[in-house]
Amino acid sequence: MVIQIAALHRLQWRAVFVGLLALAATPALADDLQPSKLVAPDCVASRPALATTGQLLRTAQRLRSGGALKVLAIGSSSTAGTGTSSPAFAYPARLAVEIEQRLPAVDVKIVASGIAGETAVQTLARLEREVDSSKPDLVIWQVGTNDALAEIREDDFRGLVERGVGAVNRVGADLILLDQQFFPTIRKRDRYERFVGIVREVGLTKRACVFGRYAMMKAWGERSEETLRTMLSSDGFHMSDRGHACMARILADEIVKAAGRSTETAAF
Repeated sequence: MVIQIAALHRLQWRAVFVGLLALAATPALADDLQPSKLVAPDCVASRPALATTGQLLRTAQRLRSGGALKVLAIGSSSTAGTGTSSPAFAYPARLAVEIEQRLPAVDVKIVASGIAGETAVQTLARLEREVDSSKPDLVIWQVGTNDALAEIREDDFRGLVERGVGAVNRVGADLILLDQQFFPTIRKRDRYERFVGIVREVGLTKRACVFGRYAMMKAWGERSEETLRTMLSSDGFHMSDRGHACMARILADEIVKAAGRSTETAAF
């Protein structure tokens, strides 16, 4: 497993190095990073399917061959790990662990390229550069929360997501769009949920995959306020270590299942 942290809010650099060094040096902390310690029991009850009209063909090929799977995880604060105790606990790092636990012969190489506060237009500029330079097998684009909260026009946002899907398609990589987070204090919820809908609509129209993070987190809150509280950091907005661990576990399951279906379709 290789995790490259390509872009983070500068205040997080110390935390990530401390976290990763401690993980390597301290068996007790390594034990604490095991999914059973991080994932709340309620996590397994919320399993949104990976909505798709396309396939994860390249990912399936890598998983089937037992070689390296190169993943570009790009986005804003959730990708950078804001709200976690260290980026080592953010979903990109946890996702690598989860996939390798399911498929030990696969070496997952994740480039975590997150910058807190970015809107789609800012991330898109980096996405277009990074898919060309790193040639990933799979791109996970976490997109839309900051756009929904800002005064971004819905049509403009839709165009940016479409452009990003096109950039990934051009290099032949698989794509998963990771939609917006849910949090209890959403203002203008109707507008916010329209932005969530745009991510899903563009993904399905353009034959990408969409992971319904918003629906997953909303279900946590509907189950109990306490469940959602444990999945959020102290700011009540960003996801906590537990939230990231839970999402990574479910996302890993969905990636492996979708890749398996893609393999069966290709063989047929």
